[in-house]
Amino acid sequence: MSSPWQSGSREQALEALPEIDSLAKEVLTTEKYEETNKVVSMLLKPLKKRKWAHAKLIMEIGYRPTRPLFYLMPLLQGLPRNTRDCIRYLGDYLDLLTKELAFEYLGGNSRQSSLGKNAFRLLKSNLSPEIQDIAKTLIRYNSFLYTPGKHDFTLPPGRKHRFTAREVVLTTYVTAVMAKRIKAVSKKARTAVEKDNLYIIGGRWGSKRRVRFAGDE
Repeated sequence: MSSPWQSGSREQALEALPEIDSLAKEVLTTEKYEETNKVVSMLLKPLKKRKWAHAKLIMEIGYRPTRPLFYLMPLLQGLPRNTRDCIRYLGDYLDLLTKELAFEYLGGNSRQSSLGKNAFRLLKSNLSPEIQDIAKTLIRYNSFLYTPGKHDFTLPPGRKHRFTAREVVLTTYVTAVMAKRIKAVSKKARTAVEKDNLYIIGGRWGSKRRVRFAGDE
């Protein structure tokens, strides 16, 4: 089976906005960043090679918590199409983990607050440099990726889609790294992943309560 992309779309699929590419270069190791180039190139090839790229992305991000990662799996397997939905579910995953991180260290209504609000509160806290560094990256992630994925339906100049295949691959790898960093400093984030039933992912895309705490803690 041939690639689903015509030449013009193929070139666009390889693009990434400078702010997204810069974020990836800062978060990923050189080896991981170079690996994303291979994965993107495979997404533009015939089906057998696309399946390799799909599997690589799924292995990178993992399977738990099943909500939202269970919802993400078929979308990754559909790449290079449905790029916006991939960005949304990847953002949902970090939103969930950040809610738990913020609740563990700051309490209050962290589990009902948005990713951006929690990240800003963590940044302004007197917590460790590691947590503040995580917060800085989350603020950029939220600004460049998650918020546009949910709310911005305009298109960058010359594009047919808001996000490209390359941006999804970069975001998958960045999300995987940031998730590991959050879980490393937050017991509650690790517990949320292990219990796998503390959050509900739902509601309309633009909803402020898309990622909702449903646990009994």
